[in-house]
Order: sequence, then structure tokens, then C-alpha cells
Amino acid sequence: MNKGLMHSGPSRDALAYVEWLREDENFSDLLVQICPALNGHAFPKLKLRYKPSLVQLEGGISHLPLLDPSMRAIPLAPSEWRNKLEAGKDIDKASNSDLNRDFILLDVRNGYEWDIGHFHGARRPDVDCFRSTSFGLSQREAFASDPLADLDKEKTDILMYCTGGIRCDVYSTILRQRGFHNLYALKGGVSHYLENEGPVEWVGNLFVFDSRLSLPPSAYKPDAVSEARMIGKVSENPFATCYICSSQVRELRHRNCANLDCNLLFLCCADCVKNLRGCCCLNCTTAPQRRPVLPGYQRYKKWHLYRDSEVQSQLTI
Repeated sequence: MNKGLMHSGPSRDALAYVEWLREDENFSDLLVQICPALNGHAFPKLKLRYKPSLVQLEGGISHLPLLDPSMRAIPLAPSEWRNKLEAGKDIDKASNSDLNRDFILLDVRNGYEWDIGHFHGARRPDVDCFRSTSFGLSQREAFASDPLADLDKEKTDILMYCTGGIRCDVYSTILRQRGFHNLYALKGGVSHYLENEGPVEWVGNLFVFDSRLSLPPSAYKPDAVSEARMIGKVSENPFATCYICSSQVRELRHRNCANLDCNLLFLCCADCVKNLRGCCCLNCTTAPQRRPVLPGYQRYKKWHLYRDSEVQSQLTI
């Protein structure tokens, strides 16, 4: 069973909560990752919800042997992961090849997560949503776009990563059933890596599923950014692309389309936010259920809050 806990509060209280949880044998080995909440609580409301699984895949996951450790990828500590990546780069340079067939690095997150940040040399998710991921599962006509297609399943090292590690546990089990042997996963995910190793081999920011939307590596290990830059381990080039105008700006951030019926999550530069009033395209700017443009990097609240506010303003005019 996968266990996922997210908590926001003063550091002293949060750590006391962690210690209380660890007193329970079911949570004794709980991996704790701490990062700043920035502007207030990242999780302002308490939500208790039972979910059979934290991740979803087409066809379900109840049939997968997730409780069998031998079926999952071998977990690599952040330092081991870094060594693997750097060793793979050395092999590529020696062979003058951009892609070493004995070394494949997979990002098994959502496509929009990759857009804001990823490991150098990783293959972009083949779909926008993880539940439809098809690495290693492609039909013959899709082989050209599948990096796991037609490779040596016994000799190729497959390294995969996600934000916290849960999606890797699920997907590596599927690949194991498909006959892939050398499967490795980043233990604790990207957030755990940034907290321990800093931004070495990482490009950009990390997408997070709360009101912050994304965090820079410095949020996890402030001193590591300058150290990595000194040894030339940080990419200084902008990489993220505006969904609307395709410009490359270092500080692009995700936002949802102001059109409630669209609600597309996309990367957008400041000029396009202004020109299209927070929408993703011209058609959405004339939609009947259009929310106001959010200042800064905020996330939209429930639609009824904007609807009720508009009604109230009309009554007072």
C-alpha cells in the first residue's frame, strides 16, 4: 500500500506531528521531506479522504503485484542516482552519442510537470497525463516514439523518476511484467533528490500539486544552487516555452485558463497573460464563465466564489 501524507504548519508543530506518526509501526520508516510554504499555508484546509490508490492508470492497478518488492524497480538513494546519471553522461561522451542504448532515463510524470523542470537527458512523458503512460507498451506503429521499444530488455538500464516515487513503484511493476530486467527508480522522487543533492543534473523547477504550483531547487537546499553553479552543474539557459507565443523565459509559471469550461493548465509568459486576460486562446476570452486574471502566481478557487462576487457587485451598483 502506498502512503502519502501532506501537512502544512509551523515547523515545530509539523515535526512534532511527524514524530507522533512514527510511533505507529505502520509509519516508522516514513520518509519526511520539508520545504517552505512560502505565502501562508500550502494546504489551508484539512481534508481527510480515503483512496484505494494515490495514482490511477487506464485499466486500474488492483491486478498489479505492488506489495511484492521484487516486482518494483530497485530504489536508488539520491547520491546513487546522481552517480548513475553522471556515469551515463561519461559513457555518452566517450561514444559520441546523444543516446546510449544501454542507458535510458524516463520521466514518468505528467507532461506538464516535465515542461517546468526535469533531469538533463530525460525522455519527456509520452502523454500529458500519467494514467495514459505507454512507455514500453506501444503498439508496432508507435515504436518510433517509444524509447523502450525494440531494445534489449536484459542489458539496458532503465532509470525512472517522478515527484515522490509512488508512480515509479506502479509503473516499474508493469514494465517488470513486460520482461524488463534492469529497472531503477529515484528513492523519494525528485523532491527528495533536490533536498539532498541540490540541482545537479536537474533543469528548471519542480511542479508541486498545491497552491505553490512549482518550487525552485533553492527551496529545498538553498546553498546547493550556488555550489552547483560554481562547479558548472546548473543549466543557465531558459528551457520552458510559453504555450501561446512559444517564447522562452526563465520564470515561466503554470496557470489555469481563466475560462472555467476549459481550465487548461499551461505555461504562460507575462505578456500573453495580459493580452489574453489569463486565457489560453482567443476563443476562451469570450467564454461565458470566465474568471478574473489572477495576479502573480496564484491558483483559482471554486467558480461559485467568483460568480457570487460578481452578483454582489451588480447588486451594489
